[in-house]
Amino acid sequence: MNRLLFLLPVLFMACGTQPETQAAAVKGPREEPAVITPKAKEQAAKEPAKEELAEKKPAEAESAAELKSAPAAVVTHNSGGLDQESYEEVLDEVKAFVDNLNLIIKDRNYGKWRLVLSEELLKEISSPEFLANASKWPSMKSRGIVLKETKDYFNYVVVPSRANSQVDKIEIMDNNRVKAFYINTRKERTELVYELAKIGDSWTIIR
Repeated sequence: MNRLLFLLPVLFMACGTQPETQAAAVKGPREEPAVITPKAKEQAAKEPAKEELAEKKPAEAESAAELKSAPAAVVTHNSGGLDQESYEEVLDEVKAFVDNLNLIIKDRNYGKWRLVLSEELLKEISSPEFLANASKWPSMKSRGIVLKETKDYFNYVVVPSRANSQVDKIEIMDNNRVKAFYINTRKERTELVYELAKIGDSWTIIR
């Protein structure tokens, strides 16, 4: 009898601990919590989440595509209805004409200069009335110059004032007529250099 009383507590302890052991077996070993260092936290704060990157990339690609497909702005000098490209072509032609004319004037080549004048202009500046009036200009009177013929006008008026002409801008009057201007930045004004007309493939001075 005493022996049975001794065994009862042992059996009771064995039965009480069995469920805990089985539960531990089912749950498995406990996982240790991950250790996050301060450096890792800082790095994580700097790097955007993958979802955020995935959202940004399509938007960036769309913006780049829009920039590539957007048409370039066209700046048109509204002169005679020409677009920018046509305006630049005419401007280049006029600049080349004036550059060549400058060389003719610097060389005092009166014969070649006459060839680029329109008949109307040549007739006007050759008249006695025009030459008499031009002789009264302050630039002529201060030097005591009297213009008697067209060549005098070329030597004393055209050569000093037109040997270094520069064209910065043109105004299209019609398909074959332009005004060439020099932009005087010092005086802050635009000055007329020549009025030209195109006859065939050649430009002619009409004013």
